[in-house]
Amino acid sequence: MYNLLRNFLREHLYAISIYVRQISGTLILFVIARYLSVYDYGLFSSYKSIAIFCLMLANLGYNEYILVSAKANIKEVKLKISLFLINAFFIILLSTLCSLFFKMDSHFLFMLVLVRTFFDGTFFSLILPYFQASKKFQTIGIINIIYALLISMIALISLLFKLSLVKFLLLNITLGVINFIQCSYYANINFLLPIIKFYRYLKMIDKSILAYVGVTIAYFLYAQIPSLYVSTMLTKEDAALYFAAYTISNVVLLFSGAQIQKIVPEMIKCSIAESKSIIKKNLKLIFIISVSIIIFIALFGKILLTLLYGQSYYSQANIILLLMMIANACCAEGAVYGAYITASGRQNKKIPIQIETSVITVIGLFVFSKLGILAPVITFLCSAIYISTRYIIFTNKCLIQDLIKEKNNE
Repeated sequence: MYNLLRNFLREHLYAISIYVRQISGTLILFVIARYLSVYDYGLFSSYKSIAIFCLMLANLGYNEYILVSAKANIKEVKLKISLFLINAFFIILLSTLCSLFFKMDSHFLFMLVLVRTFFDGTFFSLILPYFQASKKFQTIGIINIIYALLISMIALISLLFKLSLVKFLLLNITLGVINFIQCSYYANINFLLPIIKFYRYLKMIDKSILAYVGVTIAYFLYAQIPSLYVSTMLTKEDAALYFAAYTISNVVLLFSGAQIQKIVPEMIKCSIAESKSIIKKNLKLIFIISVSIIIFIALFGKILLTLLYGQSYYSQANIILLLMMIANACCAEGAVYGAYITASGRQNKKIPIQIETSVITVIGLFVFSKLGILAPVITFLCSAIYISTRYIIFTNKCLIQDLIKEKNNE
């Protein structure tokens, strides 16, 4: 039994750590919502949405570009990581300065949310290629689990002692700094060289990065515009309802996101038959999980919202939650097909599809604007159905083309 457990953890520790880290990040939002006022939770969620939009510039698909362009060459991966992390620091500074020219309830609070968001998500994405290229999945797996446990403890301490949002964010940032130092030490990242030899490092970046940049920008346009609309156009109370549902609905994406991170490296070098098998297996897994969750939400959505957030006010988000869960289920299925598009080197082909989806998103917000809080929800559902359908059709065409090429090369 011990050997079976050890072998299971050795093989699946990284995947488990991704789930643990992402689930802990979701649970934290439930915990702080239980003692923050509806307004403060709406304010925090709005600032987080804006921060994610700003940090888009810090990782325009760079994590995938680093891994694919370096062809898993560890030395080159480390050099590119250091360059893009320096760029991320610059983006944080620039975003903080620019925010001063906009009217906000608290510029200091926004800065804290911005820094926390970087350490909690952007940094992990940019450092991950090193652990993927060096195949140190157990190391990053252990780091992820420890980080998830500690950040969960911070949330519980904040709940028990009713810490202010500022103190909660400062504790999160402290842990983020520790995690940053730890990961940088393991990866042996030198942050001085990119500054000293900036132009030399810049020459390592080739034109293929434009495909990743284009895809990421297009993705953020259709995926984040609804959230940005809520953050800037609706009341903080409505924003609290929207983001309460948004957080729970992302459970589906937690599972699919972890699977996508795992299967992209697998499909880069495998045969077409193996790729089809990987796609089929993951589609089935995500479908079962998604349908189960959607049925549960349809039956117990109101009860779940009240229990998780501790206030009956959030039960009003039930219909929002159900629609967003369906939308994210569509996105999760489409992402599996999108993984093959990335692995096969067709990243640039995603751009027109995502631009089309962005246009649909903008039109949808305009058409449904009179529906209030339902406007971004219905818009996101329409966009999710469209982009998933386009990915499925395009990927199936690619698989047929690649199969023919594979047979011709034999």
